[in-house]
Amino acid sequence: MKRKLFFGKILLSILLTFVFVACQKEENKEESIRTVSTVDIDSLNPYQVVSSNSDQILLNVFEGLVMPGTDGTVIPALAESYEVSEDGKTYTFTIRKGVKFHNGNDMDIKDVEFSLNYMSGKLGNAPTEALFENIEKIEVLDDSHIAIHLSEPDSSFIYYMKEAIVPDENKDHLNDTAIGTGPYKISEYQRDQKLVLSKNEEYWGEKAKIPTVSILISPNSETNFLKFLSGEINFLSGIDSKRIPELDKYQILNSPSNLCLILALNPKEKPFDDIEVRKAINLAIDKNKIIQLAMNGKGTPIYTNMSPVMSKFLWAAPEEKADPQKAKQILEEKKLLPIKFTLKVPNSSKIYLDTAQSIKEQLKEVGITVDLEIIEWATWLSDVYTNRKYEASLAGLAGKMEPDAILRRYTSTYAKNFTNFNNARYDMLIEEAKRTSNEAKQIENYKEAQKILAEEQAAIFLMDPNTIIATEKGLEGFEFYPLPYLNFAKLYFKK
Repeated sequence: MKRKLFFGKILLSILLTFVFVACQKEENKEESIRTVSTVDIDSLNPYQVVSSNSDQILLNVFEGLVMPGTDGTVIPALAESYEVSEDGKTYTFTIRKGVKFHNGNDMDIKDVEFSLNYMSGKLGNAPTEALFENIEKIEVLDDSHIAIHLSEPDSSFIYYMKEAIVPDENKDHLNDTAIGTGPYKISEYQRDQKLVLSKNEEYWGEKAKIPTVSILISPNSETNFLKFLSGEINFLSGIDSKRIPELDKYQILNSPSNLCLILALNPKEKPFDDIEVRKAINLAIDKNKIIQLAMNGKGTPIYTNMSPVMSKFLWAAPEEKADPQKAKQILEEKKLLPIKFTLKVPNSSKIYLDTAQSIKEQLKEVGITVDLEIIEWATWLSDVYTNRKYEASLAGLAGKMEPDAILRRYTSTYAKNFTNFNNARYDMLIEEAKRTSNEAKQIENYKEAQKILAEEQAAIFLMDPNTIIATEKGLEGFEFYPLPYLNFAKLYFKK
């Protein structure tokens, strides 16, 4: 009898152990976000970060005077508010009180002054952004106010104030130690292997809900997809839209990515010097067919060089409908058919390859032969983007928070204006918008500029491909932004 009781106790103990372990696993699941990045962050120094992959992670760690909003505007962060002088040359910020850095020290006006001087290149270093060369002087007004004086007005300036504020005592260790004010801090970092973020318990704003975010550095996208299917990770971004059918047991999130995929037709090359030819090619292309083939339907047609996510500045373009017959008629009347040209396609994304194939098939129907030349990304940057040696090319122009950075790409004085678009009125509209502090005037100019791009057929504007993210079911709260930003602090597990 005692023997049976003894074994009964052992069995009960084993069962309780299994229950405890199972509960612990369930609890652990809710304690972390587990994800991957195909590349490592550029640096622990926020002023040396250039890649979007780094930005989307480190915006959780470092904060600026302002931060991006989901609608493309800027919202207060380490500055409670700001004012712009009537001449648009002075920005005065009211600095938030009660902010602590990740090392436990209070943020004060001296930290803000140091950071602004550092980013503007006034401490013997190069400016972290070319735009910061426009900063004439940093002036501390009192313990709560700091003024930035510009040499000339620039409406884009405020968008760049998301640049990190760091403690002045860390000035000699920026490359070694990441100290920010964000909702997460870096608790572990192994170069090219792993980055772990832990919740900042002393965060000044709404605190993160999930204690840790573990980011594996894993360059192979297929391997990463399998890691997600196996449960090794529970959050995966940058998913190929054609893999969605394999993810029926998971939560799928998708949104326009604020990227404009365009077909550039070089106006310096015949027959694309003729606007009617460019318009005919635009008519011949059904954008929805491209979106279906290249993105499995997960994309948005565009009619000028701005994504719908930039709703505040977006010109309300009349919807276009493909009309291959009319396109063919225009080209026949000009006695140009048959036409043959080479389309240079960067091999950096399957989206480009699928889009190029769709364009080739559609243009074939109107008597145009397209030879596809698939080239390495570095070659595309050299031949097309830098030296403008091409007849036609596909390009994905990444979106920004500020409309000037998006639209200035088509100004005649812009060094990387590889589309060779040249329109004096367009140039004037962009310059006027940049130099005025009147937001209504900025919006008016930017909308008129977009209309010119469409009317002059500066390019064939195709689509904004969606960003696709998969998570385990029950992980809620994710928000999309018009720039690369994975805001982990908003995430929570639904009970």
